Amino acid sequence: MNTTGLIAQSVNILNCYYKNDIQPFIDAMHEDIHWYGPCDGQIISSRKKLIETFSKENNTLTFELSDMKSKLLWKDKDSCEIVVTFLVDTFYPDNKVIHCNQRVLLNWRQVWIKDENGKWKTEPRIRTCFIANAIPMDSRDVIYPIHFTETPVADHFILPAAAKRISFKGKDNSLLYLAENELIYIKSDGHYTTLHCLHDSFESSEAITALEERFPDLLIRVHKSYLINPSFLKTLRRYEAEMTEGSCIPVSSRRYRDTKEQINQYLEQKKNINN
Repeated sequence: MNTTGLIAQSVNILNCYYKNDIQPFIDAMHEDIHWYGPCDGQIISSRKKLIETFSKENNTLTFELSDMKSKLLWKDKDSCEIVVTFLVDTFYPDNKVIHCNQRVLLNWRQVWIKDENGKWKTEPRIRTCFIANAIPMDSRDVIYPIHFTETPVADHFILPAAAKRISFKGKDNSLLYLAENELIYIKSDGHYTTLHCLHDSFESSEAITALEERFPDLLIRVHKSYLINPSFLKTLRRYEAEMTEGSCIPVSSRRYRDTKEQINQYLEQKKNINN
């Protein structure tokens, strides 16, 4: 493989790419390319799918690249890997600019193709494209970014302490693992139950009475068919509990007084914990 030429081609592809000209990249794609973008969940496989995805892109972003460096990582007879690092400034329509240290890893493979005369020949194609944004490195760190949380940019990544996870038996014999702070309420559906969460609902093979007994500190029985998580209670009135996401849960008349007492106890416990 002519790795010197491929390094130059890689640099040219990226310079064009960030001028919103992706044709050189398209021309160099392997039919079974895997493209890993810099954002969570950006994994696209096949040249056809990647072209389809890019055709839907519609933005007015502009970019400026600087301090570009390229390096051959390894090579063998039919393949090689090249990494290109650079600084990229992304200009947004609201006049904001994002400054990022980016690296792109390209895996090149030789493939057999027919030329215009019908003769077979080999040409290099990009089999894998991996794009990543580098976080700031502290000079005190060696491998792991131990001091990353001390940097201003870390504020955008820091999450609250992980919520306790609880398990349920799924209707299909699976095991469901849910965060306590995701579960809003549970509804009985015959011999089964439906777990209503912030972003989805799940069916469980466990009866509502069994769940009431298993989670006495988390759930309150307000009706023969309903358990609620008081953390998500917005309003309690005769005979209805309105949850923060808008659901209105019936509260049976015989349980109304007990429900009020349990909720008051919950609020008092929460107050004591916070103090």
